[in-house]
Amino acid sequence: EQDAVRDEVARQVALLYLAALRAQARLDAAQADVDLAQSLAALAANQKAAGTGTGIEVTRAAVQLAQARQQLLIARNDLRQSHLELLRAAGLPLEASLRLTTPMDELPGEPLPLDKAIEAALANRADWKAQQAKQRSAELAYSAVKFERLPSLAGFADYGSIGSSIHNAIPTRTYGLAMRVPVFDGGRRDARRSESLAQLEMERIRTADLRRQIELEIRLALDDLESAAEQVKVAREGLAQVQAELEQAERRYKAGVATSLEVTDAQTRLARARENQIAALFLYNRARLDLLQATGRIRELAN
Repeated sequence: EQDAVRDEVARQVALLYLAALRAQARLDAAQADVDLAQSLAALAANQKAAGTGTGIEVTRAAVQLAQARQQLLIARNDLRQSHLELLRAAGLPLEASLRLTTPMDELPGEPLPLDKAIEAALANRADWKAQQAKQRSAELAYSAVKFERLPSLAGFADYGSIGSSIHNAIPTRTYGLAMRVPVFDGGRRDARRSESLAQLEMERIRTADLRRQIELEIRLALDDLESAAEQVKVAREGLAQVQAELEQAERRYKAGVATSLEVTDAQTRLARARENQIAALFLYNRARLDLLQATGRIRELAN
């Protein structure tokens, strides 16, 4: 029971730590969006001053900058809240300062293959160990009731003295063997045997069901991990493509062969691509946490 509670606490702390990493990544992305919007706003102003730009382009760039700054304020507040939730879950003072040293895409550890993961779960999971202990207890109880039907042999001995006084006392000894043979007890023994057998069968069913549940949790976590890894790959490719698109749009705008609308559209897609990558990385690492939880190794990460 205590180990199960510790595992759950470790999982909650790990999830909150991961949420704080996501909030930090979103803050970094929002700051990058602000920096980009500032440079594009300056570019639009320079283009207008040089006579190759228009007022609407300057206004459009200013709107993008204002929106980026608003998202930055939201990201800062989200990061502060995630830090407070993590401090509370970890039992640390709420006024303490946090510095997260693990990047979102570098969570330590590698996933185990299916057979190794199941083996680790059966060796580490507290609920599996507790169920194994319950089944062993039921087996012992059934064996004890079953052997009540057999005859039992007991020895006894006694040593003492007899006499009117200490000087006249003589030693006495009594010893022997007693055999107890069960004959009839009104069916109570058979009832206890049936009850203990039913309890044993119930524990065996629970053990088998828990074994299947553990394998199911591991398979689901591995499937989620594989899917999330593909999402991370696609998100990174999409981010690289959008960054290249923005660079081309900036060059075209500076050369006067495109308007700022093309740059603004690419800027919006870049912000979306950054968020997609952050979300994919969060899903990937949460799937890894689920796998660690399923294999009973969640406290290794928390430690």
